[in-house]
Amino acid sequence: MTSSNPSSPSRARARVSASPDVEHARTSVRVRTPSAFACAACAKTLEFVNVPERSRNAPMEESFVILAPELALRARKTLGEEAWRRHALGGDAVSREGGMEASFVVLPERAEKSGIEPSVMARVFDVASELSERDHPLCDACSSLALTEVERRTREVEAECAAYEEALERLREAETEEGSGAGVSDVGGTSKAISTAVMDMEKAERDAEETLRELELELESTRAARSKLAKKAAALDEAEDTYWREFHAFKRNLNSHLEKRDSILTRTEQAQAHLDRLEKTNVFNDSFHIWTDGAFGTINGFRLGRLPNVMVEWDEINAAFGLACLLLHSMARICKFTFTQYTLKPMGSFPKVSDANGGVFELFGPVSIISSHKYDKAVLGFLTCLSELSEFMKARDVRQGVNPPFQLPFTISNDKVDGKKMSFTFNRDENWTYALKLMLTDLKLMLAWLSHKD
Repeated sequence: MTSSNPSSPSRARARVSASPDVEHARTSVRVRTPSAFACAACAKTLEFVNVPERSRNAPMEESFVILAPELALRARKTLGEEAWRRHALGGDAVSREGGMEASFVVLPERAEKSGIEPSVMARVFDVASELSERDHPLCDACSSLALTEVERRTREVEAECAAYEEALERLREAETEEGSGAGVSDVGGTSKAISTAVMDMEKAERDAEETLRELELELESTRAARSKLAKKAAALDEAEDTYWREFHAFKRNLNSHLEKRDSILTRTEQAQAHLDRLEKTNVFNDSFHIWTDGAFGTINGFRLGRLPNVMVEWDEINAAFGLACLLLHSMARICKFTFTQYTLKPMGSFPKVSDANGGVFELFGPVSIISSHKYDKAVLGFLTCLSELSEFMKARDVRQGVNPPFQLPFTISNDKVDGKKMSFTFNRDENWTYALKLMLTDLKLMLAWLSHKD
């Protein structure tokens, strides 16, 4: 074993172990020049610095590289015998041939100039690596770690040797105590015991080998089962990935369908609400709004009738009568009722009434003394149609069991409404206007009945 001074950080050291039979042939190489070598353990670049020339009495603990004799032989072949003696032995090889120094090779201070090539140093480290358990070269720190490890192993081996020596000593003492009188019989018994122990050990070895083979078979089986399980696990992972991909795709489609369904339901609810509003809406009430304006009855704002102090134009009266005629005709059509005596012909502001004989009477003015009888015939036909439709409504309620059945608030008899004459000839404007107002009231009640039944 060799060591170096740990306080010198710039000093590099590498070493290999040699067999005991060549211990005396160890060779040491000192290098002082910078080099491109790196530590094999930590990859730190090594720097070989100047090393003072070792004196004859220099201690062995100085830093050096321990090499086998084969390396020294190769170095001699590379440098030549004279160069070897001049550079390796420091010039006085003859005086030191028989001493300890003959086992070492010392490079002088100017090794590079003297012919020592880096390739030679590389080969030195290669040989050192081949002959040891570690690669070379090593820096000072890594060499210290390696040295500590070797010392630890040395202590373990020395402790093991001491234990063996102690056991051997106890065996010797036991043999001494038994005495030499046992003779050949004791030796034979000991041999027999040893043979028995050897047989037992061999049997135990065979059992252990058999157990090992069984364990190896079990290991192979376990590995095969593990391989199968790994394949199954991979298949399950792939199936799981496929499942989750399909699940997420299904979830997206489901969400899309749900959104579409909700949208359709929302539109359906809106349409249903709109339909309900439409069903509750009375088209006749919106199209034929019957109301009053003082002494006048109105339909859609048009006054029906005239007063001495309020002279309503005949265009307005004609428009009102045209709307009344259209309303009565529409209600009969909705009820699928056909008038028997007269037929209404709504023609805007120029309505007409025809009788069963084909006679046509104008229900619009202006009315003169000559044409007043035709106007009165048209009014009579209109009131007759109104009375027939009211009777139809009453008969329908009776058939359906409605109690009380439909009844006009103001009865109609020929050309009179509640006893008030509605014909124009020889009638005062106040009475004519009032009779027209009562007729519109009956028409409004008939419209309400139709809206309720519809």
